[in-house]
Amino acid sequence: MLFLENARESFGSASGTINRYNSESVFYHKFAKMIPDRIDVDTLVLAFKIALQDAEKEGENTLSFITLVPQYVRQCASMEFAREFRKKYNSEVLGLTQEELPDVDYGCTEVEPDVIDISNKDKNEVLAALYNASTPIGMGIAQYNPMPWTKEIAGMYFEQFAHPNKDGEIIIRWVMGRPLNCMFKGDFVYVAGYNNDNEWGLAQRAIATCPNLDQVKTL
Repeated sequence: MLFLENARESFGSASGTINRYNSESVFYHKFAKMIPDRIDVDTLVLAFKIALQDAEKEGENTLSFITLVPQYVRQCASMEFAREFRKKYNSEVLGLTQEELPDVDYGCTEVEPDVIDISNKDKNEVLAALYNASTPIGMGIAQYNPMPWTKEIAGMYFEQFAHPNKDGEIIIRWVMGRPLNCMFKGDFVYVAGYNNDNEWGLAQRAIATCPNLDQVKTL
């Protein structure tokens, strides 16, 4: 079982996502008083359910940061804990359909930190994988569409909306409430922003589920 250590101290010192004392900070400080200092994923999710319900009863507006909770937790916890928490929190608290990554690994060629060589991947499949693995944050939840993308849908998006700038860069920010925040340029995709907004290492794991072109059988 995974545990978050020093939980009360971590949430009690929260300063909010914009690094100042605000209503989000107040929520976390109250939250710290109702949890033990060592807590497992399931109990932490349950505690957030109760705390958010209490906040709503008191007339507090939590909409602006309710989807940011997994990002705050990952600042305090191990990668494994943060990953499991995000999955359960998105499902049980936000009611989001988070696509499970296929249980395959075709590899991911990282030439620099968060710079992926996709010359041996289908660009459309890469975008679809990144889209499906992402979940909305902040006010993006209002535009969230749970339907997963296929490579055909991703191809249509490239054709209609994702056009290269003068430097040959295709910059993709938000799509249907999901933070993609990545850049395609030539044979590379830059995913630091994507991982920062979603989950550390998520882009690499998603891209690794895309078959390599030299392994795809032709009819």
